[in-house]
Formats: sequence, C-alpha cells, structure tokens
Amino acid sequence: MFTDEDLKKEYSFTSDLDTGDALATPCSVTILNSNGVDKSATMIASVTVNSPTISFIVQDPPVADTYEIKIACPTDNARTHVKKVVCDVYNSTDLVTYIAGPTSNSYVTLKESNDYVREVRGHISTWDTLSNAGKKYLLIEAARDIDKFNFIGKKYYDNQALEFPRDDHDNITGNCATPITLSSFKNTSFTSDTYGAYRSNTDYWEYGTVHMTAATALGDIRNISNSNITTDVITTTEDFSATPTENTTFIAFDPLDTKLKNAQVIQALHILDTDGGGALQKYRSAGAKSVQIGDVEVAFSGTSTMSRGVSSKAKQLLSQFIERYRRVQRA
Repeated sequence: MFTDEDLKKEYSFTSDLDTGDALATPCSVTILNSNGVDKSATMIASVTVNSPTISFIVQDPPVADTYEIKIACPTDNARTHVKKVVCDVYNSTDLVTYIAGPTSNSYVTLKESNDYVREVRGHISTWDTLSNAGKKYLLIEAARDIDKFNFIGKKYYDNQALEFPRDDHDNITGNCATPITLSSFKNTSFTSDTYGAYRSNTDYWEYGTVHMTAATALGDIRNISNSNITTDVITTTEDFSATPTENTTFIAFDPLDTKLKNAQVIQALHILDTDGGGALQKYRSAGAKSVQIGDVEVAFSGTSTMSRGVSSKAKQLLSQFIERYRRVQRA
C-alpha cells in the first residue's frame, strides 16, 4: 500500500478451524513498524469478525516502512489461531503535468485518465479496482514508455523532463495585466484572433501551462484551470509564490494534443493487460517488490527491463509525431 491510502483486508481461518468450531471475539489485530514499535492505535481500525473471516482496515501509515501485522483470534473451542502478515508501505507519488516542466512525469491528469477510461473506452473493471496511487504509477510508467520514440523536432526546452512539448508547440508570450490576483491575471492575447480563433472558446486554456519568465513570481510554473473569453483572464490551479505585477512576463503553452494524452492512457491500460492477464506489469518507478491493490497484484521493480512494448493503438495515435527516417551521414 501507499502512504496516502487506506487498505481494507480480510483473512479467512477456514482451513484452521475444526469442524463445528468458529471464531470468537474479541480478536486482536496489531501492527508493528520495522523497529518493533506498536502502531496499532492509529493504523488499525474497524476490526470485524464474521467467522470464519476477520476484516480490518490499515490506515494512515505515518511513513514508508515494512510493517508486521499480527492477527490473533480465539475460537469457541478455546483455541487461538494466529496469522502474521508483512505489509510494505511505499511513499505515494504525484502526477506532475506541467507542460515543459523540468520535473513533469505525466502528460495527462488523473481526472482526464478516469474520464477517458470510463467515457471513451467504457467501464474497465481492473482500472477501477486500483487506488489513485496505483493509477498514478501506471500513468508515469506509460509516459516513460511512449517517450522512447524518436519524435519529430526537438524538445521545446532542453531541461524539460518529458519529450513534449516539441519546439513547434503553440504558445503566447506577454505581460500580466490587471486584474491580477495570486492565482489569476489578464492578457488579451489569450483570446486574440491573431493567435487563432479557436483560442476564443470558453476554457480553451484548461490544461495549458503558464511559466513566469521575468519579474515577480519569476520561475513559477502553474497549470491553468480555466480561462474567460469575456475578460481575457486565466486562472491557475495553484497560487503563485507571489502576486504577479504588470512587469511580470510569461509564456503560456497551449494544451497538449489529446492524441498524445489518450495514447498515454491506452498504454497504461496496456500495462494492466500485460503480464498475466490483469496483473500489473513490473515497473521501475515505485522501487518496491510487490503490493496488492484491491484484487490486483501490483509488482514493482527498481531494475526491471520493460519488454512489453507500446500498445499498437497508442502507436497509431502517436504516429503523426514520430520521425519516420533517421538521416545517416557518411564520413
């Protein structure tokens, strides 16, 4: 499990109980960290006995660690059955979706991914059993997979983490104008026909990214949550580090092509379908061995070699961006 999630577990004592015997109460569930410190008071909740099973919730792990869970249940025949389980807790991760950001790890947000799976591809039961953390790790690995292609052009910035945006990506530049707040500012170029009438659509800039390039809030990178075609104001998903001024200059990147985003989600689903018909493919990013999320066994490896390839459907969506030939120069 991950530090930002709760995990409901159920264990059966069917094979341990004699004929006619049953679990009695109270059963105890304790959890110790790797130093042997008892964390049961804060990490174990909702212990319920329904013979021959016991269920409980592991919640609020304070740090990533290897914990030992001990389940002790008395029976009607005055016996006590004990099970011990190792619970590995890993640090959670965030999807960083800044366009042209130096730490970005995904082209698509979790909301966009869920919307695509449920509305475009239909209900995918395996995807829906995953925790948010599990989905994030899949999406990060999928972004790495599709970034292995030789794409047309060059990265927009040398130091951007992902292959997109390329050097021909649409953007606008300018100065912030009033009204200005800690999370919004105006510029008429956001809806100017000079830059394309399509930008005059409501919330066109949602999922775009703005980089502050000079003056107050210099260096800030923020995603755009919405844009107003009447006021020419864009609002960001997070506050800037300081309120921009009319001297603040920016570059705003148009939202990424939906084909690229959809390809990433399709590749994440492909990872789910690869390796055992529903078990998660091993991937490098978590740095763990294995963990179960719902009914899905998630396998992690810090050194695994990815051999599954990229989904043919994802390749099809990416085809317009991929360099077809490499120019070879002879000495």
